[in-house]
Amino acid sequence: MKNTTTTIQEKMGNAAVKQAIGITPAPYPILALGLFCFMSFFAQSCASLLGGMGGDQGSWDDGQAPVYDEMTNPVSFTILQMNDVYEIAPLEKGTVGGMARVATIRNRLLEENYNLLTVLAGDFVSPSLLGTLKYEGRPIKGRQMVETMNALGVNLVAFGNHEFDIKEQELQERLNESYFEWLGTNVLHQTGKKLEPFYKESYGYKYYLPETYVWEVFDYMSGKPIKVGFYSALLNDNQADYVYYEDPYQEATKAYLELMNSCDVVIGLTHLELNQDMKLAALLPKTKLIMGGHEHENSLDTIGNVVITKADANAKTVWVHRFTYFPETKTTSLESELVPINNDIADDSTVEGIVDKWQQIQRESISQLFDNPDEVIYTANVPLDGREKSVRNFQTNLGGLISASMAAAASKPVDAAFFNGGSIRLDDQLLGNITAVDIFRALPFGGPLYEVELKGSVLKKALEAGLENKGIGGYLQWHNIEYIEAAKTWKIGGKPLNEGKVYRIMTNEYLFLGKEARLDFFNQKNFVKWETARKGDTNDLRGDVRKAVVAYLKVK
Repeated sequence: MKNTTTTIQEKMGNAAVKQAIGITPAPYPILALGLFCFMSFFAQSCASLLGGMGGDQGSWDDGQAPVYDEMTNPVSFTILQMNDVYEIAPLEKGTVGGMARVATIRNRLLEENYNLLTVLAGDFVSPSLLGTLKYEGRPIKGRQMVETMNALGVNLVAFGNHEFDIKEQELQERLNESYFEWLGTNVLHQTGKKLEPFYKESYGYKYYLPETYVWEVFDYMSGKPIKVGFYSALLNDNQADYVYYEDPYQEATKAYLELMNSCDVVIGLTHLELNQDMKLAALLPKTKLIMGGHEHENSLDTIGNVVITKADANAKTVWVHRFTYFPETKTTSLESELVPINNDIADDSTVEGIVDKWQQIQRESISQLFDNPDEVIYTANVPLDGREKSVRNFQTNLGGLISASMAAAASKPVDAAFFNGGSIRLDDQLLGNITAVDIFRALPFGGPLYEVELKGSVLKKALEAGLENKGIGGYLQWHNIEYIEAAKTWKIGGKPLNEGKVYRIMTNEYLFLGKEARLDFFNQKNFVKWETARKGDTNDLRGDVRKAVVAYLKVK
């Protein structure tokens, strides 16, 4: 694999210049294809006519005529990859990301090659602040994402674990609204004891989602297709009662073997941890490319001949994969380019209009939730770092502030507080005047806080699991805790952690329920005792972590 020598940005600039001087850079390649087919037909007809007049049929003055009914020329196609997109609008004061900018990239790629597939490797329905609000009397729950992706031209998606954050009926509505295909290789819809594929429903007809997807890519020269097959794999990381997970390796292997028998190129579209993608690549060595999600930072790895790529979350970057298939040797070359999505890229007007509509809906909905949504509750003179590349890898000032807010909301003094960094979904920095809306953006999940008494041995095991989760959402952000890396020891409140002592800590609901990776043991069975806000008690700040943070900042 090699990097391209001409970047997308350069191509966009060249196209803009050509348009400015009146030269259109082939925006409608299908017209060019039609013209070529006509000329080919005309040439062949002439050759046949000459043969009927006494010449050798199919021959030309200077040798043998080309044979157009056999595919001998290389076939090129392109895939535009995104993963883990929760925000449709640009972030970091408009400088990075934005689905309208991705649409512009897609439009330019179509000009380059009409054989284009746009994919998203899971996690887009949830979470976001907008998704937690209501529109037309109903929870939005990812509706804004599906509408935007429809307009952008997404063709194929994999399920991510966060697709199952929302209720069964809400997910069904998103499925029905989508124009793109969903790939469900190892995930099934569970209703009682009945298992079946998830489906789309329209006019009373159910269309069951496939385990594999085959894309027919047409050779412009012969008009014949090659087949590009896709399988998926999803990690078991969200135990919604309407979802059944099959083993990702077994099901992906079955799909891979099926595709290898019928397709020219096989590709994975997965939502796994990187180490799981690597294992899959080793198991399925003739996969050309695995386009993954779940991690939120861009990466490119190879296992044998298998390339594994992940883009930055929230479309801060996208991968552009350019393939060339050689029919005579049945081999495929791949060039992959990581493209930054920033304010140097113009917005596609159609997608921009949809994004603006949903941003206005968000502003109107928030004004109904808060008496004064623009009230400044805190002024940050130093940026509060809520970027995912930060909160999933090391302690940040925003993570510490949220943890301190949790501790301050306790009914009795606590020894420490911690939560999973993946709860912070801001993927941005907060600077200057901060409002309650900013806190809800940072913590869209919300949820109650729990005061837990537990032995030091359990606390130590939890903290060490948090370190093992570095790079993913299970990395812990904490307050009043210190890790001495050289000695690999812990301090709580400045004193060495005592495994025999009972500590009182504050944590969030997701951890309390044992849902986080490597922290399934962290649950009521291993607690001495616990307490939280009584249901309906709106004055108890433990009722919602966001209320605790807002109250803390107001007096800080």
